[in-house]
Amino acid sequence: MSADGIQPVEFGLDWAFRLGTLRYRRFDGQPVVHVSPVEWQLDPRIIRQAAHDRFYVEIPPPDPGVLSFQFAPHAFPGTPFYDYPSSAPAPSRAQWLMKKIKGADQVWISLQEAKLSRQHVAEFANQGRLGVIREFTDSSDRLMLLSRTANPPPLKLRGFRPGTAKFSTAAILTTMALVIGAGVIGAYTDRVWLPIVSLIIGFPLIVFSIRWMRVVPRSTRAHWLAARFDGSRSVQIHPDVFGFTSDLVAQIAAHYGYFYTAWAKKPNGQPIEMVFVRADAGTSDGTSTNDRTSDTVT
Repeated sequence: MSADGIQPVEFGLDWAFRLGTLRYRRFDGQPVVHVSPVEWQLDPRIIRQAAHDRFYVEIPPPDPGVLSFQFAPHAFPGTPFYDYPSSAPAPSRAQWLMKKIKGADQVWISLQEAKLSRQHVAEFANQGRLGVIREFTDSSDRLMLLSRTANPPPLKLRGFRPGTAKFSTAAILTTMALVIGAGVIGAYTDRVWLPIVSLIIGFPLIVFSIRWMRVVPRSTRAHWLAARFDGSRSVQIHPDVFGFTSDLVAQIAAHYGYFYTAWAKKPNGQPIEMVFVRADAGTSDGTSTNDRTSDTVT
């Protein structure tokens, strides 16, 4: 996911879709995965790298035409998957979770915010008649999607779309306009204190308008992030806006059928946003990954 690494779009969208499908829909935590380089039309070295990135180790294959891998996160240094260390849930956190899932058909939960273990969240969700549909995790956090149905669509945002470049720009410009307006009024009236107060209050407001997303609860941010993958042909997102790692963003994108293709960059080469394209949008030659694989989303 590095902005300086391989840009899949350089090899074509079809190649990027196949790599994304393999990475996030095949190497998705199932115990053993068999991959045919011929069927996937991917270099064995690329397949091995994708397996390594998803914490799989290579094992002897049952057939010379495939590569076989076993899920073995314990074989990698560090702690690859986040789980909140708790032997017993705090009553206040249990109440917080039950309040969120009460009457809801679909809920996003961040374990880092919930301060509950994965097991406890699953147990409380079951009490609320919700199932754990998907989990997205790395060493920074575990995001759990709870739902009453097996394949829920992303929740739609109403009124505004946080996390977009246009929304952030509008917030910054609005804040700056208010500060400048207050300063001008103070300069042309006898309220000489107003420009000073505007500067004192305005600077923190401008900073807040840029970083405001970080004060939003992580579970809410996960919901907003998922809602960005709304069926549009392509979606551009900078992970820092939502405060999640690029890998978590890519995992959520893959769940909704979007795959990372490249980093959009400024003319000077500075990365702006990750570019995701919907797999069923097709490619220049009219093919799509859905025609090449029988993978299912679990």
